[in-house]
Amino acid sequence: MSLTKKQSQAIDDLFESGGDEAAVLTKHNIRRKDWQKWQGDNDFKNEITARLESAKRRSRIILAKYLPVAAAKLVHLCGSDKEETARRACLDILELRNKIAAEANADENEDAQESAEQIDPATASKLLAALADE
Repeated sequence: MSLTKKQSQAIDDLFESGGDEAAVLTKHNIRRKDWQKWQGDNDFKNEITARLESAKRRSRIILAKYLPVAAAKLVHLCGSDKEETARRACLDILELRNKIAAEANADENEDAQESAEQIDPATASKLLAALADE
């Protein structure tokens, strides 16, 4: 069974409305009971899942595009005359590095969160101290 026109329109509006189910139900005159029934339908669930994955891919592309710019700005801020700004930028770089490593490993292995190489707090403190001395 494929999606009905009404189901497709409801899914379109769900994504266009930012996930406002109540607005979609009202607009399309869908009873809550029918909506819940649709959510149990594999075709309906698969379409929503496909749309969610598509949205995730689009956001990853956008982030990939601007990540180098953000990283460069953080590196620049590490040299700031304002101590708190420089300290926070260093911490953000370390945190970003850990997230990127975890995501790269997660793509290869679902258990990557445990195995991703992370900088331990002691090492991070030493790095920050060294940066502070410069």
